[in-house]
Amino acid sequence: MTNQEDRRTIFKLFSVLLSYPDEDLFESSGELRLKLTSLSAFPTIAPCGDFLDFLDSTPLIVIQEQYSTVFDFNAQICLNLTYHEHGETHERGAALANFRQLYKKEGYEQSNSELPDYLPVALEFLSLCSDETCSTILERHIPHVDVLAERLKELGHPYHNVMEALSLTCREFVAKGV
Repeated sequence: MTNQEDRRTIFKLFSVLLSYPDEDLFESSGELRLKLTSLSAFPTIAPCGDFLDFLDSTPLIVIQEQYSTVFDFNAQICLNLTYHEHGETHERGAALANFRQLYKKEGYEQSNSELPDYLPVALEFLSLCSDETCSTILERHIPHVDVLAERLKELGHPYHNVMEALSLTCREFVAKGV
């Protein structure tokens, strides 16, 4: 079983890394690297270091362009989890409502206007929710994260390191019972 504080830190780290890149991300690169180092007991997150190297050596505008091109303009790699299961169907609406209900039940108030299934939002929620809820969400959505990791790797996209690390880490948490 993993330490709950470590789980919270790890999912918050992934949430930050997969959010739209902005000046705050660039300014927190050193802090993120320190967090990554402090979590050395979790080797599955090590590939995030390669992403931080990319972040440190690439202009913000280039990273923003790459982020938008792959996540915002490519439906097969969008960061909305329910889209990968339901597409644009009525079932997706119900799945989004389920996310909102789950957030409300756990006392989580989303602080942005993204859909509740947006992966960085879901990861932030996983950093705060109960172990049981975390396990439920991971078991349901790991296959979607796996597909995203595979597609990003096929493209040779810099975010593949983060997504691959997320996929491996989620599987490890589920195997250890969160």
